[in-house]
Parts: sequence; structure tokens; C-alpha cells
Amino acid sequence: MNHTDQDRAIAFAGIYQAAALVHQIATQGQSDTQALTSTLNSLFVTDPQTTAEVFGDVSGVRLGLQTLRNQMSSTEIVGQQKNMHITQYVIGMIALEAKLRQDTDMEATLFKKLSVPEAQCKHFGLLHENTLAGMALIFTETLSRLRPKILVKGAHGHLNQAINANRIRSCLLAGVRAARLWRQLGGSRWHLLFKRGRYTLAVDQLLEQIRTADQQQTLH
Repeated sequence: MNHTDQDRAIAFAGIYQAAALVHQIATQGQSDTQALTSTLNSLFVTDPQTTAEVFGDVSGVRLGLQTLRNQMSSTEIVGQQKNMHITQYVIGMIALEAKLRQDTDMEATLFKKLSVPEAQCKHFGLLHENTLAGMALIFTETLSRLRPKILVKGAHGHLNQAINANRIRSCLLAGVRAARLWRQLGGSRWHLLFKRGRYTLAVDQLLEQIRTADQQQTLH
């Protein structure tokens, strides 16, 4: 199957959304609830008909697309300067996904363990502390053992709260899942170097789709 630039942009935005959520939680102790829901729910989407369905629809990666567009911009936008912590988280999740592909035993274990938080999600709800703890435990028992480790920077008062630590680990797990999707769609670091303009165009087109859908919804 041929995958489009928009498919790869959606998946790549999924990584950026996870990174943006990690940064929000680490620095503010809270995050965009809609984005968090779309990101974490992607862990349990196993048979999507389109790339967008992994996140519900294109609007499910709104935060990721906005963050990606800002980070890829060659000029700084007032009030939206590039965030190096987010960039580091993205690089870290892509690196972890590459290491995971090389460890088939860990990969099989990770996917098998996802059935536990999936069941918790059906019983308690996606953002319940038990479900978050279940997702976070998978990250702790698998990806956190790989190198390089992702060092999350934030306010100690937020980072030392168990619920926030679980949210962060869950987002990192989902970010690695998005990185896997991006790879499956043909994404690579070479793309980022030589097809930056195509990514930017695809992101702009997707953001325009979201804006148009929002306007139509307002009219109705």
C-alpha cells in the first residue's frame, strides 16, 4: 500500500503530541485532556482503516500538528518559541522505537502486556489512575530498560506526584507506538532532512482540514 505525506505527517505529529503532553505534565502538572485521550487511546487501536483512525480522526492530533509546525518553523513565532525539551523527547522516543525493533522478545512482551491496561480501560475508563498505572508499568518493565533513557525535565512538585509520573510514562509509551507507526508508513530521519518542505506542506494541509471542520461544526 502506498502511504501519503499526510499519513506520515499524522504519525509524526503523534510523536510530537506525546512529547508536548509530557512537557505539559512535567511543567504544569496538567495537560490537554482531549489530546491526552487521543494519544493514550492509540495504544489500543490495532486495526485502523486509515492512519487518522489511530487517533480517532485528524483532530485527535491537533496539538501534535500545531507543535510540529512550530518546531519545524524556520522563524520563531512570538509566544511560541521552539522548545528543545520537546525535541529531545521526540528524538528519544524515535531512538527507543529503533531499539525495541531490535529486541523481538521485549517487543512481544510489550504487546502482550497491553491487554492488561486495555481491560482496565474498559472497566475504569482511559484516564483513571488504575489504567494509567497499568500503562506506566509496561513502560517501566520494558522501554525504560533500554538506552538512551529519556530524561524528563520539569518542576519537582509535579514530577514527584505518582499520578503525573504515570501520565508521563503512559505518554512516552504511546509516543513510541506513534514512532512505530511512522516507521511503518515509510518515515525516516532521512525524510526529515531531505523532505522537510513536504512535511511542512502536509502539516499545513491537515491543520487547514481541522480548521474547516471546526468552522462547519460551528455553523451547524
